[in-house]
Amino acid sequence: MEADAAKPSESRSAAASGLTLCAAVVAVRLWLAWRAPASWDMRWYWAGISADLERGARLYEDTAYHFSPLWAWLLLLFRKAPGGMGFDAALRTFLTGVDVVSAWLLFRIARKEELPGWAWKAPVLFLSNPVSVWVSSVQGQFDNLSLLFLLAAVLVTRDGEDWRPGAELRPGLFIFLSLAAKQVTLFHPLLWLRRRGGVATVAIAFLLPALLFLPYAGQWRAILHRLLVYSSVPRSYGFSELVLYDARWAPVISALDFVAALAAGWALGKERLPRACLLLFLVILFFAPGLGSQYLVWPITFGALFGGPRYFLFSAASIAWTVGSQYGIPGSGRWMGHLIWLSCGFWALGELRFLRRPGKLARFLRRKAGEGPVSL
Repeated sequence: MEADAAKPSESRSAAASGLTLCAAVVAVRLWLAWRAPASWDMRWYWAGISADLERGARLYEDTAYHFSPLWAWLLLLFRKAPGGMGFDAALRTFLTGVDVVSAWLLFRIARKEELPGWAWKAPVLFLSNPVSVWVSSVQGQFDNLSLLFLLAAVLVTRDGEDWRPGAELRPGLFIFLSLAAKQVTLFHPLLWLRRRGGVATVAIAFLLPALLFLPYAGQWRAILHRLLVYSSVPRSYGFSELVLYDARWAPVISALDFVAALAAGWALGKERLPRACLLLFLVILFFAPGLGSQYLVWPITFGALFGGPRYFLFSAASIAWTVGSQYGIPGSGRWMGHLIWLSCGFWALGELRFLRRPGKLARFLRRKAGEGPVSL
C-alpha cells in the first residue's frame, strides 16, 4: 500500500524535474535566439530572399530559393515582426517554438509507445542536444519544422486493433505538411505504404504539396530546376569525399543514396514508426553526397526517444564538427566529418538489433557486426 501511495508522488516529482529541465533549456535557447549573431544563411540568404520578395521579385525565377513556398511565406511574416523584435530574432524564436512543440510530441510518442525509462527523457535529450540548439536557435535552419509534422504523423497513426476507417487521413495530412515545410522527409511516406490504409496516406502526402505551387505555375521551369537539380554541399564526409575529389562522382553517390533510401523505406514499412523513421534518416545520411549541420538534426530528433551510447557518440561528433567548422578549429572540417559518418554507420548497425521483422540484409549485417536481436 505504501509503495502504491508513493507512485503518484514519484510521478509528480518526475514531471516537475522534466518540466524544470526543459524550461531551463528553452530559456537558454531563447537567449541565443535573441542575442547570437546572425548566421550567414540568415543574413545573406533568408533576409536577402525575403527582401527581394518584398520588392516584387518572383520566388523561383528571380531568387536562389529552392524549397516549397511555405518557408518563403513565413520569411515574409518574420520581416513584419512586431515590437521591434527584428527579422533574425523573430525567425529564431519561431524555430525555438517549433522545437518546444516537437519536444511535447516526443513526450507523447514515448508514452504512446510505452518506451522503457523516464518518459521525460526524450524531450529533455532533444531540447538540450547542442546540435539541435545550434541549428535552430543560432543558425536559423528550418529542418525542424518538417520534423515536427513528421513527429505528429507518427503520433496520430493507428495500427492493429486501433485502426479505424478514415484513420489514414490524419497521418497523410501531417506528412503533407512535413513535405510542404521542407523536402527532407521525401522518403518517409514509404514507411506508411505497407500499413493498413497506407496507399491513401501516401497519396495524400505526395499529391497535396503540388497545390502549394499553383500560384507559381508560370515559373514551372525554374521550379523544376530549383527543386530537382539542387544538391547538397560536398564535404570531407564519407562518400562525399569522392565528390570533393571529382565532381563527376556527385550523380553516382546521389543515385546510391536514392536507391538506399528507397530500399530502406520499403524494408522498414512493417516496423514501429519511431525507430523506422530514425533508421531511415541514418541510411539517408550515411550515403549522402554532402553534409550540412542541419542534416544532423534529422536522426537526433528521433534518436532522443531512445538515447543510448550511440546517440551520444553521434551527437558529440556532430557538435565537434559543427562548432569546429564554424570557428575554423584546425582539423575539424577535414577529419571530424568522417567521424560523424563512422558514428552514423555505427548507430545504424546498433538499431538493426531492434528490428522486429529484419530482412536478409539486416540479419546479415547484424551477424557481421556481432549484434544480436533485442527483445523489447
